[in-house]
Amino acid sequence: LLPALYWNALQVDTLLGEGASGHIYRVHSAAHPQGLALKLFKGAVTSDGLPEHELAASIAAGQHPALITPCAELAGHPQGARGVLLPLIAPSFINLAGPPSLESCTRDVYAPTLHMDVATAVEVARQIADAVAHLHQRGILHGDLYAHNILWNPATAQALLSDFGAATLLPAAGNPVRRALQALEVRAFGCLLDELLALVRAGPATGAGPGAGQGTAPGADAGAALAGLRAITHACLLPQPSQRPEMAAVCAQLAFIRT
Repeated sequence: LLPALYWNALQVDTLLGEGASGHIYRVHSAAHPQGLALKLFKGAVTSDGLPEHELAASIAAGQHPALITPCAELAGHPQGARGVLLPLIAPSFINLAGPPSLESCTRDVYAPTLHMDVATAVEVARQIADAVAHLHQRGILHGDLYAHNILWNPATAQALLSDFGAATLLPAAGNPVRRALQALEVRAFGCLLDELLALVRAGPATGAGPGAGQGTAPGADAGAALAGLRAITHACLLPQPSQRPEMAAVCAQLAFIRT
C-alpha cells in the first residue's frame, strides 16, 4: 500500500497537463518542498477505462527506474476525489511522439526532424522493454504502450513509461487469457520498435544520446545492431500471438545487441 498524503498538507501550483482520466498539477508540501505531481482522477468512466483500475494497477506496479509510478495516495480531498502523487519529472524530458492523428490512424506522430542513431534506439528500447517486463511479472498490463506515453531525455536517451490510464490487473498465472493479453502488448512493443527503426533509417541523429552524431551510415557494429533490432521486431509482430516471445525474453535479446 502507498502512504497517504492529505489534501490540506498540499499547496497546489500550476496545471501540468490533462489526460483522459485526470488532471495533473504541480504541488508542494512541507515533506516534499522540491515538488510533486498530483494526478486527480476525473471520477468517471473515460476512454481509458475506470479510475479505480488505473489506481490499482499503479499501486501494484511498484517502483522501476523506467516507470513513472505513484509515491503516495491522496487522502482527505474536500469533494472526495481520488488521486495519486507522482515524482516531478525534469523539464529535460519530452514526449517521444505525439498521439495518432486522423492521417496516421493508429500510429503515433513523430516530429519530422527527429532522428536517432542505432545506439540511442537500442537504449530506449531496452529501458521500455524492461519496464514492460517488470509490469508483466507483477501481473499488470499497461494497455497503452505507445511512444506518446514515453518521456525521454534526448541528451541522455533515458526513457520513462508513463500513463496507467488504460492499465489493468491480469488474470492469475496459468490463465490462458493472461498470456494472450501479454502477447498483445508484445505486439505493441513490436510496433514501437518498428517506429524506432524508421527514425534510425530516416537521417542523421539529432539528439545527444549515447551514439549521437554518428548518422545512419552504419559500421559493422551498428549494422549488426540494426539487424538485431529488426529480428526482435519481426518476432514481436508475428501474426500468431502464441509465437511471440514474452517480454522477459525480449529483454534478454536486446541485452545481446552491441552498439
